[in-house]
Amino acid sequence: MASFIVSQGAKSFVASQGGRLVSLLESQGSTHFRLPLAWRNPLSILYSALNLKKIILREHISIVHARSRAPAWAALFACRMTNTPFITTFHGTHRIQNRLKKLYNSSMVRGERVIAISHFIKNHIIENYQVDPALIDVAPRGFNPAIFNPDLINQDAVRVLKNSIGLPEGVPILSLPGRLTRWKGQVLFLNALAQVKDLPWRALIVGGAGKKAAYLEELKSLTVKTGLSGRVFYIGDQPDIAPYYALSDVVISASTEPEAFGRVAVEAQAMRKPVIVSAHGGSLETVINGETGWYFTNGDAHDLANKIRLALGSEDLDIIGKNARKWVLKNFTIDRMCQAEWAAYLAVRG
Repeated sequence: MASFIVSQGAKSFVASQGGRLVSLLESQGSTHFRLPLAWRNPLSILYSALNLKKIILREHISIVHARSRAPAWAALFACRMTNTPFITTFHGTHRIQNRLKKLYNSSMVRGERVIAISHFIKNHIIENYQVDPALIDVAPRGFNPAIFNPDLINQDAVRVLKNSIGLPEGVPILSLPGRLTRWKGQVLFLNALAQVKDLPWRALIVGGAGKKAAYLEELKSLTVKTGLSGRVFYIGDQPDIAPYYALSDVVISASTEPEAFGRVAVEAQAMRKPVIVSAHGGSLETVINGETGWYFTNGDAHDLANKIRLALGSEDLDIIGKNARKWVLKNFTIDRMCQAEWAAYLAVRG
């Protein structure tokens, strides 16, 4: 979005804790300010707010756009001190355990406009925070067609990758990308695979464990217990995920909690891959059941197994994959996302 702002002839300023993308951000024409915006304690938020106030006044910033809760509080205070229009993007459902947590979350709905990344999130905002629907803009997240394009993939490199993993030729590949955390559904996936052991397939679980090494060991133990040893491969975190989509025949998103949007399903479809997704959350908006993939009943390993069996027995996987790419190219690109967010800026500025 920062690059898009620059492309529109405007100036882009980004304040963040910093990270590996700062150099790319600056090379695209944005100015970066490093602040402790990820810190949640009130003094840090106040410190960031006072610094943002100085930046807003010095750089004559006309709109402030916040994308997560602690930075949104700092930005909100800075905007009130400078009388600057403030908008937010609501990226997730954010657990509401109690009134205090709901108050903390509410920084994301205090803007003049609120951008929701899916209609599912828009409904969540309306139901839980009583925001006027007319003040909510939906801007679905998008994929980058320059990265997720099957025509740009080197097939020789894909064959080398398959060989390095130990995947046999001619055997269908199922993959479940996503960080290793329980709600992403890895256990559900393994239990479903245990019900289709009679079919030829290999499965990839792509995602890093981070601090959850114990969960990874639990998954590996379950792999042995369910008789899936030698058929399920743990790939770890991959900065370049496109080749793993390319070598897959079917991509699964088995999240047991609703995805706010569901990037995996969109990226996989962009790579012309049929998908199987939990029938809730943003996935109901990003996948067309029976045309670009299949829904399965959330949390139901037996239904997921049935959908895997259906997919592997289908003679139309190529057709479904082509439909999938056409669908996401029309609806879920980065450019469409940026255009929608830009429209929200214009609505605020008049």
